[in-house]
Amino acid sequence: MPSIPKRIRYFVAVEGESEQSFVRWLQYLADAELHIHLDTYPLGGGGFASMLEKTVNEHKKRAGRHGTYKNRFLIIDADRANSNDWPLDQLRAEAHTHHIKVIVQRPNHEGLLYRIISHEVHDIPVANAAQARLRRHWEHYEKPADAAQLRRHLNFDALIKVADVDPDVETLLRGIGLIR
Repeated sequence: MPSIPKRIRYFVAVEGESEQSFVRWLQYLADAELHIHLDTYPLGGGGFASMLEKTVNEHKKRAGRHGTYKNRFLIIDADRANSNDWPLDQLRAEAHTHHIKVIVQRPNHEGLLYRIISHEVHDIPVANAAQARLRRHWEHYEKPADAAQLRRHLNFDALIKVADVDPDVETLLRGIGLIR
């Protein structure tokens, strides 16, 4: 009897439930073509320093139980950078020392969803207007949307168009193998 190949594993720490659902949607997309597993860990918010510390600690725990990960990511919102303990550059530098790629959603998660749904890939709304802009295209959006709702409203082609102009989205998609 042939053995079943192990999935390539990726560690993805996220701010909260919304981002966790987004990663589940990415897993759904990947399942059609790739043999990967996106191991998601919601951080529950916090400052950049505490989110990175939780990411590093959880990665160590999970890597000890499940083996190594091909890549490690931390998904955060850009709008948190102004009211944080560390500037974004420091978070990226500290994360790099732990081989963690920081993925910044611009201006926040709802803004990223807006850019995907509206096809306005260059239109980054101000953070406090992002949810209202998103609701123009997804009338009944409620935070956090689950992965099934995202499947009904988002599509891969639109995501790729955002990745074409957003280096962080591109880094995430390349890093998990959804684009080459």
